[in-house]
Amino acid sequence: MIENFASQMQITFRPIESDDLPELRTWFNDSELSRRLSFPTDDWFAYVTAGADARCWVALDAGKVIAMMQVDREDSERGYLDLAVYPHLRGQGIGTAVLTAFLSGPGVIYRILEGRIEPDNAASLACCRRSGFEILPELDADGFVPAIYRSSQQS
Repeated sequence: MIENFASQMQITFRPIESDDLPELRTWFNDSELSRRLSFPTDDWFAYVTAGADARCWVALDAGKVIAMMQVDREDSERGYLDLAVYPHLRGQGIGTAVLTAFLSGPGVIYRILEGRIEPDNAASLACCRRSGFEILPELDADGFVPAIYRSSQQS
């Protein structure tokens, strides 16, 4: 029943706006989220809105912000992905629904997307696996599990 809820969502994306920051910052009262990602400071906001090296979108359902996606571009083909889901919506398949929608929406501009996931973050590993990412068996040099998505679309 939980996955049915997520599959019925009408997920849309838009670039992050400064008006989103107060709400997003409240999400970091959640210890799990604040342990996994960095707090969205004003410097961070300037970074993700300044140009093509980094971009950030909010995911909405019925006009409500449900998730945030950030991609840092390494080169013309590869981007590094961060995903944050509104903490009260975790465990309902929403991360997978948002990530899947992102890959067929704003994410199509990236040929390769890579997530770097802490080994104990079973929810993020499962979300990436369900969304078509390849979970590599070896940790990277920083101790993260690489999750790689290769677009089937030609750029």
